[in-house]
Amino acid sequence: MYASAREFFEAARDAVREAERIGRQLDAMESAADGLGGSGFESRVRSTPDPTRGEARVVALVDHGARLEERRDECYRIIDSACEVLYGTDNHGGLWALCGWRADAIFHHYLALRTWDATAEMLGYSTEHVKREASAAMDVADAWGMASTVMGVGGASD
Repeated sequence: MYASAREFFEAARDAVREAERIGRQLDAMESAADGLGGSGFESRVRSTPDPTRGEARVVALVDHGARLEERRDECYRIIDSACEVLYGTDNHGGLWALCGWRADAIFHHYLALRTWDATAEMLGYSTEHVKREASAAMDVADAWGMASTVMGVGGASD
């Protein structure tokens, strides 16, 4: 599906951004929906009430919301897969078992959307060192394959 671990983590980073964007859009839709069909005490002037127009808007809003939620769920599946590659299915495997803190560097940059500078500062290393080590960790995932990496087996088990 992905040509390399780097491509996979780039897709995961895009999924995080997309999930956040969809969340904002769903929040805005929910706020807008509060105003649909609501009643109030103020007088209203309408020449011809058309209840089907309001119903159609609600149906369209619900359908669009459902499509957005499906897309967000797909984003979360990619993000969850990335976390499994980094930390395994039990938080004791993955790249963490193979490469230690380098998994955290990848997490902070790709999934927490931090810059390399902020990631390096958080980890206490230079930016170039963190980038180089994260790249080496992705090379490990490529060399051992994603399934072995999730299990935390590979070079560390030899």
